[in-house]
Amino acid sequence: MKKYLALVSALLVASVTFAPLTKLYALGEEPKAVVVTPEDAAKKYPMPKGKDYPAGINANKGSATASGFVQSPYSARVYDARKLGHGTLILDEGVNKLFRKP
Repeated sequence: MKKYLALVSALLVASVTFAPLTKLYALGEEPKAVVVTPEDAAKKYPMPKGKDYPAGINANKGSATASGFVQSPYSARVYDARKLGHGTLILDEGVNKLFRKP
């Protein structure tokens, strides 16, 4: 019985210790933002009249190292938009909708 208790205790300690590391490696890199021109947006992803595409959410939360990463307003996906200008249309591939880089 003591052997099983030691084994279960070791597994519990290992899972608590290594869980954050596995999450870090599982995330990998943020997907690159897919830019859509306004002309293509009007054809493929039209918005209702009188409305505009919603703005993305800054994913940096004040961190200087993460500037340029934008979270989609439709999902929890974060896109690498560091090389894109403000107001650029970005496609959220998960839900197939557009949003603007803030």
